[in-house]
Amino acid sequence: MIPRLARYVLREAAGLYVFGAASLCLLLSIDLLSVLARFLVEQGASWASIGRLLLFKLPWFLHLTLPVAVVFAILLVCGRLAKDAELRAAYAGAVPPAALLAPLVAGGLLVSALALVNNGWLEPIGEAAYQAEIQGFLYVRPPAATQTDAAFVVPDQGVFAAARVRAERDASERAELLGVLAVLDDGTIVSAVRGTWDSSSRTWELEDVERVPPGGERERLPQLTLPFELEATPEETLARPLQQTLTELSRRVQAAEAVGADAAAPRFEMHRRVADASSAAVFALVAGALGLRVRGRGGGFGWTIALLVTFWAAWTLTGGMFESGVLSPAVAAWSTPALVAAIGVVLAWRVTHR
Repeated sequence: MIPRLARYVLREAAGLYVFGAASLCLLLSIDLLSVLARFLVEQGASWASIGRLLLFKLPWFLHLTLPVAVVFAILLVCGRLAKDAELRAAYAGAVPPAALLAPLVAGGLLVSALALVNNGWLEPIGEAAYQAEIQGFLYVRPPAATQTDAAFVVPDQGVFAAARVRAERDASERAELLGVLAVLDDGTIVSAVRGTWDSSSRTWELEDVERVPPGGERERLPQLTLPFELEATPEETLARPLQQTLTELSRRVQAAEAVGADAAAPRFEMHRRVADASSAAVFALVAGALGLRVRGRGGGFGWTIALLVTFWAAWTLTGGMFESGVLSPAVAAWSTPALVAAIGVVLAWRVTHR
């Protein structure tokens, strides 16, 4: 009887889940259209372009709606079961709350797996395509990726810095360098007005160079090539983290850490995507524990709003604390789902041991 009851609850929740996810995606798409309407009209975009923009943003919609719809579905279905006295009948028939909670959490784990694929790979691909479509309206050629005040510590070579690093549009393995300063391991100081980073040869090719060896005289050179053993290409190093998959972010973090570059932004983005995906399972635990205690649909709806508002406030706060340097990337990304998971464990224990 218990497996049949669990399947019944999951079937009821699945219908509400699809409805909730679709409704939230529709609301987000309407909001996006209201933001882009003036821009699209001014640029003379076609309906096909509008459709592509919405399609490219769909993974971003799902980033938000996949976990949120879990709360909506579980609390509302539990509220309906309580209102119709089905939960009371199940408990009277010696069905333990854990037998109902476990399949709900299992469903949340499945949604988390789907969300991880969406957040980790589909969303950055869609974001890159979305930005390319937008830039096609604004520019004949999209602007090149640029980073200012870049610094790298290359083991056994020295410290390399540039006031600006700008990727070349048609050559992903090359980037333009401006305002270069390098302090080599032997104490030599090299400065240059400009140069080129060539990742295929792993060099910085500098022009209009001043070189000061330790204890020596300053000398001017028209050109100088310095070895630069960074495995990542300029395109990978300068790309926005939002447009990189989890695989690319992991490779970027490893390459940056190998040369002492700042990897906080891509590391935070990597942790946050995984943490956001895990929130579906966390929501299932908390919503299930709460739902098995609610007395009707009104209570389920009220707890849905309260839980989502609390999570959103904590999620936004920790993101701001990372940007201000208060929290490390991993702590900022995982603190909110960890806190909610702890609350869920307490609530689940109370429900299953009442």
